[in-house]
Amino acid sequence: MKKLILRAFLLLLTLLMVIPFAGCQETPAPQETSPVTDPDTDPTGSDPETDPGAEDGPNLPVKNYGGDEFTILMRALEEYTEDVYVESIGANSTSLERAVYQRLKDLAYYYNLIIDPVIKERPRDEVPAAAKSGTDGYDLVIEHAGFTLSCAASGYYYDWNDLPYVDLEADWWNSAAAETMTTPGGKLYTMVGDISYMSVGASICMFFNKGLLGDVEDLESPYDLVRSKEWLFDKFEEYVITMDANMDGDATGTLETDSFGYGTGWWAGPSQLLHSTGYRTIAWKNDDWKFPLDNDTTTEAVFDMRDLLWNSGACYAVDTQEFDALIKPFTEGRLAFTDGRVAHARKFAGEDLSYGILPWPKYNKKVREYYATVDGGTNLFSVMRNTTAENAERISIVLEFLAYEGYDKVVPLYYETVLSYQYLKDEDSIEMLQIIHDNCVFDLGYFYSPVSSLVHESVMDPTGPSLSTALGEIEEAAREELYNTWNKLDEGLVEE
Repeated sequence: MKKLILRAFLLLLTLLMVIPFAGCQETPAPQETSPVTDPDTDPTGSDPETDPGAEDGPNLPVKNYGGDEFTILMRALEEYTEDVYVESIGANSTSLERAVYQRLKDLAYYYNLIIDPVIKERPRDEVPAAAKSGTDGYDLVIEHAGFTLSCAASGYYYDWNDLPYVDLEADWWNSAAAETMTTPGGKLYTMVGDISYMSVGASICMFFNKGLLGDVEDLESPYDLVRSKEWLFDKFEEYVITMDANMDGDATGTLETDSFGYGTGWWAGPSQLLHSTGYRTIAWKNDDWKFPLDNDTTTEAVFDMRDLLWNSGACYAVDTQEFDALIKPFTEGRLAFTDGRVAHARKFAGEDLSYGILPWPKYNKKVREYYATVDGGTNLFSVMRNTTAENAERISIVLEFLAYEGYDKVVPLYYETVLSYQYLKDEDSIEMLQIIHDNCVFDLGYFYSPVSSLVHESVMDPTGPSLSTALGEIEEAAREELYNTWNKLDEGLVEE
């Protein structure tokens, strides 16, 4: 994935060269743009008779679909819609919005398609009926990961192994996602990769206040700790306690007025903790479902996290999944560290705040990478089960085209967009975002299993049962549910 970080760096350099001249120019008039559904106007000047992929891109055929509609069912949730579909652009559109818009225009032009987005508040409600009636009702479904996997478990989706032009070995698809969401029998009913920049945007990261850390002598740069593989939980704990001791809080212990070394919420650090140990919630191993979230390392990690949050006096944990409660104290300089999804960086836009982005620390040196939990709300891409073989070919071309263009043009711009929310540009964050991108964890059990919440429930309830006890109470039921759904997909059984 080194190519992707190089693209991001070159895009950043280009933008930095252009910015100094921007203030000397008049605001440009809004561009006249053809709708995404217009296949007749070439937006790029490219020759449609050539392979739409670049030299290192996908090997796609030249096709003309005669103005057929390609229908995409997606949810009406701004940040999860705009990574695929931007309705129009104008003078105030961002580079990222333009890239997403252009990607669909290029797709429509190259293949003579009319892109038809069907945007619903709850698109998952449309899926059961669509799966049971006729063929090719929707070409592509883009939905919340948890609900997508429930629909997949019901047998509503098509096996990606039968999509002829999708190359799951290519850099623009997430191999970790493919591995974890493949059934025991080898079927794959939903997928993601650089087709969606929210694969990165929905990943848990650590934000830190650069100004606050810079005021404390002898603290090594967290960026350097990441690079040297020394950004570990015990080092993070040391930084949190040190920062808390050097901040001017009012000792009230309230988030509204006091200061803390670290602030977190229900779905951030307490959920990320498991993946920081290198383990996952569930695994298919030796022909059975295992629950590796319960072992000596994760048990120790839960106790360490509990101790940091509840006994150190240096932290504040919000008992809610909302990130918004942490924005004000962080932007006011009353939190040295806080964690959330990468996409939460947009909530700092316009603030006089110098902050950095880091991967969440590894639990110990034995953990290979800085694994980043992808939140269960991220986009997953699926094809309806009643799709004909002929249409599956067309869909596979569209998916491969969008994924490659995302990898080549859109995701690098997403990095730059995340950086644009910072008061002072922090080029180190591009490198950190790439590390997060390369180590995203799509955990099937976290998205879809009764055991999904056990770790963060154990962390957030310091007097509650141990992880082992909590798992023991539901393990057999969880195993039975996985057999009755995920394993049955391999038998060709679907809900009718």
